[in-house]
Amino acid sequence: MTPIVPVVREMSIEEQVEYGLCTRDLMLEQGEHVYRLTAGATDTVQVFKQGTILFVLTVNYKLDYVALDWYQGNECEPIDSLFLRGDYAVREFAGSGWRAMSQVELARRLSRLFA
Repeated sequence: MTPIVPVVREMSIEEQVEYGLCTRDLMLEQGEHVYRLTAGATDTVQVFKQGTILFVLTVNYKLDYVALDWYQGNECEPIDSLFLRGDYAVREFAGSGWRAMSQVELARRLSRLFA
């Protein structure tokens, strides 16, 4: 799993209307593909690539949640997602030191849940 730095931007008004949303989510641009993220503007977003899969780790330490989405190919929606809310839930699947571990390690541990 390799960290990458794609463009992460706020959704345009046109994209908001297209998806039928009341709020403007984040969009990720990687090469010629554009993906709709499930992350909010105050979340920490880290993107990793493994083969043809993009893993998007979303962390919000203030609100105590972690999410991992994986995208493949030109699918703009995640193929699968994981959302853990609350310290207990995150510790259960990532380990008790999840707040101190690197984001790449946190993403690796959570990605094993997709297997």
